[in-house]
Amino acid sequence: MESNLNMSLHSTNDIRVASRSDQAGLLPLIRAYYRFDSIKFDHRKIARALDRLLRSRSLGRIWVIEVAKRELAGYAILTYNYDLEFGGIQGIITDFFITEAYRRQGLGARMISAIASFCRTNGISAIELQVTRGNLRAKNFYHSLGFETLDRLVMDLDLNRNKARMKPSATAAKSLSPKVKPAVST
Repeated sequence: MESNLNMSLHSTNDIRVASRSDQAGLLPLIRAYYRFDSIKFDHRKIARALDRLLRSRSLGRIWVIEVAKRELAGYAILTYNYDLEFGGIQGIITDFFITEAYRRQGLGARMISAIASFCRTNGISAIELQVTRGNLRAKNFYHSLGFETLDRLVMDLDLNRNKARMKPSATAAKSLSPKVKPAVST
């Protein structure tokens, strides 16, 4: 049974979908999460990407934990991926962070539940996330909610850092039909 303190904290904390007015409150949380997970934080790049995500619901959603009027104690970002393995759209939790003072109070489970409910309602049948190898507390938390560890290795190719390496070869360029044009405009 939960303590009275935890019960009172649960009743006053609101988990909701973020709006553009939350951007200023989200940026310090994102900075704290990036520091926690040793991810480089580029304020301008993150602020632009956050603004775009908050403006375009076709990219994903952000959930926040509001503990007082406009004071945020945590957030989660869900973006979308299309994967045949999962029959179409898959949700990917790219960020999940709760400040130290609000951890271990059931808020993380409530946030995952809110995200899962949203996904079910919107025809998204799978949620994926990443956890750093050494974060045993997070691994145990996600396993307790039903997440499974897959036998896959996450790999990343940063196209901005690897421009020279990713130039198409002359052979590859010749093999493209003149009628075929890239789907993504530059």
